[in-house]
Amino acid sequence: MNQIARTFTLVGLIVVILLALHFLPKLSVGETELRRVNLLSDVLPEVESNAFDFVPEAPPLPPEVGTIPPTVSTAPEAPSTPLTPSTPSTPVLPQGGAKDSTASKTIVAPSGAEGGASILDYSQGGSASMYHFYQALANVKQMNRPVRVAYYGDSFIEGDIFTADLRELLQDQFGGNGVGWVDCASQVNGFRTTVTHHFSGIHEYEVVKRPFKPTNQGIAQRYFTAANGATITYKGTKVRRHLAEWDKAIFYLRTNGGLTLRATINGDTTLVNTVEGSQNLQTVVHTGGFAPKDSLQQPRNISSVSYAVSNIGEGSLLYGAALEGEHGVVVDNFSMRGSAGYTLVNIPSATLAQFAAKRPYDLIVLHFGLNVANAKQANYSGYTKQMGEAIDHLRQAYPGVSILVVSMPDRDQRTDAGLRTMKGVEQLVAYQQIMASDHAVAFFNLFEAMGGRESMKGLVEQGLANKDYTHINFKGGRYLARFLYDALMAGYHSSGF
Repeated sequence: MNQIARTFTLVGLIVVILLALHFLPKLSVGETELRRVNLLSDVLPEVESNAFDFVPEAPPLPPEVGTIPPTVSTAPEAPSTPLTPSTPSTPVLPQGGAKDSTASKTIVAPSGAEGGASILDYSQGGSASMYHFYQALANVKQMNRPVRVAYYGDSFIEGDIFTADLRELLQDQFGGNGVGWVDCASQVNGFRTTVTHHFSGIHEYEVVKRPFKPTNQGIAQRYFTAANGATITYKGTKVRRHLAEWDKAIFYLRTNGGLTLRATINGDTTLVNTVEGSQNLQTVVHTGGFAPKDSLQQPRNISSVSYAVSNIGEGSLLYGAALEGEHGVVVDNFSMRGSAGYTLVNIPSATLAQFAAKRPYDLIVLHFGLNVANAKQANYSGYTKQMGEAIDHLRQAYPGVSILVVSMPDRDQRTDAGLRTMKGVEQLVAYQQIMASDHAVAFFNLFEAMGGRESMKGLVEQGLANKDYTHINFKGGRYLARFLYDALMAGYHSSGF
């Protein structure tokens, strides 16, 4: 058989196989129905599904925040005179528009934007109640560490978008400095502006790519290996307040065979740490020390820290560094492009327990959905079951810590009627709220807060989001972070602080 005949035969066989697959009965994985094979799917119109006419009913609203005393709280007791922020919360952007401090033009709230969405605390005073976080904020000056927020999300917060501004607002009110957690290496280090980050000789492994060994992962669902002589450098920036300097740098690692970590602080002070072998999580902490020529020996902050790794023993894993203050608030950005969030359940319990001991949090935020919602699916009960297991997994590792689910934002797509909210978005938001209620954690409806249907289109038109009608930019992050911040402050004051 000649080559041309062989090619036509192969194409014919493929067409026959695809036609046979088309006539197979509907298949499902769990409660998710798989798409049917259709050779003409790109030219035939989509059959409208009645499933998208139905949005699950929201669970009953929980009682007001201040009416339920917490049954479990691991935060230090609030002082007899509650601490309050030095300045009141700045109101959300009104419909008439307000000035963004980083923009040269007036930003107008998208059509339909209401703002003022509340945090719904479905814990009923239970172990994941928001009260723990609010109490920690009230006691911020008495704590022997900063109040910490772990903010998990997908590409919506990649590069510290959104979280940079939430961090700045919280640090404005409650003190603190530093950008918080930074991985040893990053694909977006050139895009992220809140820290200057350089590295060499570092190899990255992350949960959404293969190869990946789940037992090696750290709190950020990544781990890194280093070649002998590998370097990692972090420098402060001034793109947001409180990021140019910080009080201490904490390096997180695990090494069975030991290694040498050489740290250079502010370019003029070098410290060499010999890390002994251990099967557990280890930390190396550095402060700014004193300026070499300072005869008064006044403590100073850190504006840059550079690490060099050598004498690397077997089984050495690096995780990242936390650049933070001794007190105040810090927000750790744990973004993972392509993640749906439920893989958090695979972080080993022992690993989470060790991080909980060495890096305790007061609030864990779960902000996912962009990689879940799709125009072919209206029922997300299978997904929220998996995500609920991840919530319970985190709750067991961090008992008493506040847990907050932030809904996915609006996501728009082109249709015959123009740009419209993608089918499936409103259904997923509803399922996320039901999930928060079922697992007794707090919920914030970002979709509603930003304006609901077609609000992403409004952000794009004002230069606050990208033209994929899915992701915001840094200006959009500054705009939307205000909604969550104001909701947190409203809950804080409603709790009596």
